[in-house]
Amino acid sequence: MTLGSMPQEKKKFGNVMIIGLGMIGGSFAKALKDRGLATLYGADRREGELALGVSTGVIDYPAQLTEEYIAKMDVIVLATPVRAMESVLQEIKPFLSVDTLVTDVGSTKGSVVESARRAFGGLPSNFIPSHPIAGAEKSGVLAANPLLFEKHMAIVTPLPDSNPVLLDRLHRIWRAIGADVVSMDVEHHDHVLASSSHLPHLLAYTLVDALANSDLSQDVFKFAAGGFRDFTRIASSDPVMWRDVFLANKDATLATLDHFTDRLADMRAAIEQGDGASMFGVFTRAKSARDHFLRLLEQRTMGSTKEVRPTSVSVLPASVIKGDISLVGDKSLSHKAITIAALSDGVSDLQNIDLSVDVRITMQAFRDMGVVIEEVALDRLRVHGVGLRGLKAPIAPINIHESRESLYLLLPVLAGQSFVTTVVGEGELLKQPMSDLLSVIREMGGKIASDVEDCLPIVLTPEQATDVSISLTSGSERLKMSAFLAALYSPTIGHVRPLITELSHCEVLLRQFGAVISECDGGFQIAPSSLSGVDIVLSGDVHEAMWWALLASLLPGSELNVKNVGLDSVSFDYLSFLQSIGLDVSVPPESVLGTGLREGEMHVVFSELQSFTLSAAQSYRFREMLPLLCVVAAYANGVTHINGVNALPYYHEDRVLALVDALEKVKVRCTYENGELIIYGSVPQGGELDCAGDDRLALAMLALGARSKSTTVVNDCQKLLEEFNELESIAGQLGFHCSVVQ
Repeated sequence: MTLGSMPQEKKKFGNVMIIGLGMIGGSFAKALKDRGLATLYGADRREGELALGVSTGVIDYPAQLTEEYIAKMDVIVLATPVRAMESVLQEIKPFLSVDTLVTDVGSTKGSVVESARRAFGGLPSNFIPSHPIAGAEKSGVLAANPLLFEKHMAIVTPLPDSNPVLLDRLHRIWRAIGADVVSMDVEHHDHVLASSSHLPHLLAYTLVDALANSDLSQDVFKFAAGGFRDFTRIASSDPVMWRDVFLANKDATLATLDHFTDRLADMRAAIEQGDGASMFGVFTRAKSARDHFLRLLEQRTMGSTKEVRPTSVSVLPASVIKGDISLVGDKSLSHKAITIAALSDGVSDLQNIDLSVDVRITMQAFRDMGVVIEEVALDRLRVHGVGLRGLKAPIAPINIHESRESLYLLLPVLAGQSFVTTVVGEGELLKQPMSDLLSVIREMGGKIASDVEDCLPIVLTPEQATDVSISLTSGSERLKMSAFLAALYSPTIGHVRPLITELSHCEVLLRQFGAVISECDGGFQIAPSSLSGVDIVLSGDVHEAMWWALLASLLPGSELNVKNVGLDSVSFDYLSFLQSIGLDVSVPPESVLGTGLREGEMHVVFSELQSFTLSAAQSYRFREMLPLLCVVAAYANGVTHINGVNALPYYHEDRVLALVDALEKVKVRCTYENGELIIYGSVPQGGELDCAGDDRLALAMLALGARSKSTTVVNDCQKLLEEFNELESIAGQLGFHCSVVQ
């Protein structure tokens, strides 16, 4: 049957001819055919494959490379081995229309472009190479899979004179069959594929061949397990095709092979010399890189959305808290300790560390930059520091997800390195300008580029280091730590002038690792020096300690010992203030290590609390604890006045105002006007509250329900349970009646 005698129904992409009905060509044809996007013609020197293509519905009609067919095609796809493409192009050249898109699916592009140049005497504008990053070890038209390209990359490699209309059509064809399309120049494509595809196939073929020809071949294959099967699976691919690939992409493959051979020689030397640290470093970095690849693959195949199940926590009245608890390491301290340990010379042993999701973001970032971090136990890390300037450029952008703590620690560190880094984030962090943090980076001499001013994502380019002298205009502990880290990279003595000069965990932790920090002129000066690895045990989460102390003070009959408490100036003054209004608490003594912190055990019993007045300065100083202080005011005897709420950073003000709404819902009388919050002490009635995903608010609302007249339910507690995943079990041990409800 001739082309002219066949019924023609013009479809979206018209007449499409696949030359070479192997697995890739057949899958491309069937993907278009099943979606009704084109009328499919197939040409193949193997008559059997062509007949199977028609009988199995992969193509509509068989075809030949004659004028009758070629002249009437809208799209021609070369799916032959790459070494055969030149002869195919010469054969169809006399019959081609300039409006016919000609593309290919070969895994090398430089050789295909040269074949086209020789066949046509130049590069015609309608010839545009492409390459789908998809396949299987099976071959032939019977392996055709119409879903093969779904959620896989298709690389289009336009040439300087490519017809823009046909280029657009090529993009649309690949997208129409489910592929994610990207553009890339020919040379870059061949080097990328030599590393990501060609070298793995070469290694798999060579390994299987070497083992098959060894004296132990029978036992090797007999006892080989899943790892051997998975690694060598691709050695079942079509040998003819891969022979042609390596001949066609010789230069890029050799360059990649030489790089791998050098690294393999390094690994051999490490094994020979018993250099476990070097081996562990390679294995850790490799695992980090592969995990990154799997995350990208999962995003492509599954999408990035994940189901979030609403979670609530209910609190029954009439609890009594009795017993001892030992606090898990403070999350913020855990972030900081990992960061400083990574920048130190030598090995650090970090004990009682919080390894929740947020902290793992910081840990992963340093692993991506070459730091070996061993997880010795559930709450213990061994960090092999690389020094202040010893980080390596990551293979991909640093993703801090929604971790503000990670961002504030990583940016000054990245600004002190020698490589350019892209930093990306997710969720709310993408919408919020961070001028305060980025001003610290600019003070270091770093150059920042972003699409939206001072918002993520950003490209950070370190430039000539400048002397660091930073005066902070906010009391943010995160920003203070960023400034200290920036000062470590100052060519001469760095200066940091906080808004309030007082003892905090920032300088204490840095001093433990050997940083030379001294007080001067209402601030601190940091002398240029290296850091040294140390063994430390982190103290517990201060906010969690204050929450448990509040619960014990509110619930009659309670007696609680809280171990592993570490109080800085602010938290000690906060407890001292509560003591002044009736809190019965014994605080830890000053540390015997001379850090200035108060570390040890805190003892709390039930006590009647009295109303109080907070000045604006006190409100700012205790801003992290203000939601808890509002709960204290709700249960206190008398009327409490909290001033300066409107002068707080917006997120602290929002927390207080959200708690005001909660107080009104549980029938605690309060008023708010001109920045002054007045709370009239009484017994809350209970009810249903919403913390809007804020873990600090959730804890305050749970405390508000601790002695209410009826059950209190706090909604949207997913973040709380991520941060405090042992809440329900610890509460049960101590006698606090709360339960998680999905």
